[in-house]
Amino acid sequence: MIKNYLKVAWRNLKRNSLYSLINIGGLTIGMAVSFMLLIYVYDEFSFDKANVNDARLYKVLRNQPSNGELFTNESTPVPLAPAMVKDFPEIENVARTTWPYDVLVSYKDKALKLNMMSADSSILDMYSFNPVYGSKKGALNDPSSAVITQSAAKSLFGNANPVGQVIKLSNQFLYKITAVIKDNPVNSTFQFKVLIPWGSAAQSWVKTSGWGNYSFKSYALLKPGASLVRVNAKLKGIIAKYDPENKENTIFLYPFSRYHLYSNFKNGVAVGGAIEQVRLFMMLAIGILIIACINFMNLSTARSERRSREVGIRKAIGARRGGLVMQFMGESLLMAFISFLFALIIVFSLTGQFGAIIHTELSVPYANVFAWLAALAVVVVTGMLAGSYPAIFLSSFRPVKVLKGQVASVKSAVAPRKVLVIIQFAFATFLILSSLFIYKQIIFIKNRPVGYDQQGLVEMPDEGNLDKQFENFRRDLISAGAITDAALTGNSISNNNSSSWGIKWQGQLPGEDKLPIDQIAVTYHFVNTYGLKLVEGRDFSEAYPADSAAIILNQSAVKLMRFKEPLNQIVKYQDKNCRVVGVVQDFVWGSPHEPVKPAIIGFIRGWTGSIGLRLNPAKPVTASLAIIRDVCKKYNPEYPFEYKFVDEKFAAKFTDEQTLGKMAISFTCLAIIISCLGLFGLASFSAEQRRKEIGIRKVLGASISNLWMNLSTEFVWLVLIAFPFGAFFSWYMVSRKWMVGFTYRTELSWWVFLATVVMSLIICIITVSWQAVKAALANPVKSLRSE
Repeated sequence: MIKNYLKVAWRNLKRNSLYSLINIGGLTIGMAVSFMLLIYVYDEFSFDKANVNDARLYKVLRNQPSNGELFTNESTPVPLAPAMVKDFPEIENVARTTWPYDVLVSYKDKALKLNMMSADSSILDMYSFNPVYGSKKGALNDPSSAVITQSAAKSLFGNANPVGQVIKLSNQFLYKITAVIKDNPVNSTFQFKVLIPWGSAAQSWVKTSGWGNYSFKSYALLKPGASLVRVNAKLKGIIAKYDPENKENTIFLYPFSRYHLYSNFKNGVAVGGAIEQVRLFMMLAIGILIIACINFMNLSTARSERRSREVGIRKAIGARRGGLVMQFMGESLLMAFISFLFALIIVFSLTGQFGAIIHTELSVPYANVFAWLAALAVVVVTGMLAGSYPAIFLSSFRPVKVLKGQVASVKSAVAPRKVLVIIQFAFATFLILSSLFIYKQIIFIKNRPVGYDQQGLVEMPDEGNLDKQFENFRRDLISAGAITDAALTGNSISNNNSSSWGIKWQGQLPGEDKLPIDQIAVTYHFVNTYGLKLVEGRDFSEAYPADSAAIILNQSAVKLMRFKEPLNQIVKYQDKNCRVVGVVQDFVWGSPHEPVKPAIIGFIRGWTGSIGLRLNPAKPVTASLAIIRDVCKKYNPEYPFEYKFVDEKFAAKFTDEQTLGKMAISFTCLAIIISCLGLFGLASFSAEQRRKEIGIRKVLGASISNLWMNLSTEFVWLVLIAFPFGAFFSWYMVSRKWMVGFTYRTELSWWVFLATVVMSLIICIITVSWQAVKAALANPVKSLRSE
């Protein structure tokens, strides 16, 4: 029986090859897209899950009060880790790490930039780093030892075992390689290439860091059976015990592998994070698959009359309805399985490109048995869901009627399919509107004034001899005509990764000294180089020796400090009484989605790590960069020339939104294509059901345009009915969910809704017209000859 079902199913696929191709194509696209989205979801849910001690690993986080709210971050002080081990027996181990950064690594005549991190030796015991050469045990006990990853070893030493070899960091510090570990998975927190001991020569300054310096990360491993709730209750008082001046700060442990998905906190409570995008992608995967199934249902039932006599004959010779349902479900499952095979080819071919679009390295989990079982389950569910309605509908035909040529009434046959098409176009409307609103918001945010001149502004790392020789380096570039000015800064102007508190000023209210204020350390020429707009005062200058104890405020800082005349006000900053010498307009330094925060631009030598260069507008950019490269080689021959344009770095702040926009556009196109296939199926079914009516109308004198209008109008109504449902859902998700995270929001303009309606109607008319015109041009003699 099963063999017979498969044979009949295969014959039907071959006989109706066009419709079979459309059916399988729709399911293939739906499955392929859904599988790629689910691979991303799987990758996100498995983030940081590769550690054996995963259930006992925690990230140490800090709650810091400010303006009546709690702000949560992962910055911790150096003395915290030993205090935690000493005071809490429930904690098995703690590891401190610096923030990773790129450093020059040299071996003989090879030199390249690699990402380096300093950490306590305990980190190798806490986390599952897999050794390739050497042993993890004691690998970081010697202050001059280093652990490198397999890719770093290959870059420096080829295929040789590098254990015992000596490398040079930053062109001055020697380290002996004690172990080589496998590269960490892409979906993991630690992405370093070189790991050196905590407080070793390359970062000896961390040894002297005290409780007030929250510039490091800490990780904890609890003992088996330890209660997280009890440990966190005890941890609340550790800052008050050791650092009474900052007793308002509290420390707590948070599950290490959970932080990636739930890293957004509000008043100390996790409220979301990357999980929101994961949920969105899951919804898209399910939505795309459902509209593919709806498309399958419509196309299958659109050919119902071709199968009606087969059903009638089978029932007449004794076939039961259950057997017919099994037959049609079997056909659906066969097509779903064929679609699955084609979908796999697409997934294998395009997963890498899909990962590039969403800025994530994705790979198909070939070796994961659970993933294959889940994929097969999706195929079975899809086949049964897509085939359920056609199977029930086709098996319901009565043999006496179908053998007389009476299949079903038009109204009863078409109505369920109309509902399915409305669902499809409501989903398509939701995606079209959402895509337009997302891009409108991105353009709105990107076009906000940033408060400084990004054009022709380049940044490069301050490394090697450049810090000591900066003035000579600057003068050489200006005299060569490559730049108009240059400045040393603590970090890029596109990223505010530093703040300070304990700042005091005249007229300060109680508690305001605890407020964190953004800071950037600079030397001379900063305002001129970056094109900030001075409201009052001046830039730092060599003409004023007292500028070594001077600061510049932004307008938000002046407002916070309530200075009516800010110039020459004294502010205690970094334990010095500093004089305000200038005020600049607020500039976008942190998130472009949030209001500009108070900021202090402080004159501090030795804190700089970046160089800003204002290119000469009178010279071609390529020529200027060539001169800068040559001058860099003069002062830093060992270091590669690296630079980035500030406008490109600023644009990177919109990566998530732009990725979401690209995804929305892509899925909108797919949803429209699949919806059009469903609409095509319904138009085909309707034209087939009404062929005698069309013939009669044509005999009575109806024109082709009248017949086209008559057939198309009902589908236009379906689109118009679907629009308010899709529009409302889009408005709700965009304005009440997605845009909540933006302080500055674009308007949800009426023209976007109008454009979506017009676009949907055009798509609908184009899709339906082929079938409508075909039916209108048909010879009425053929459709009426049985009457």
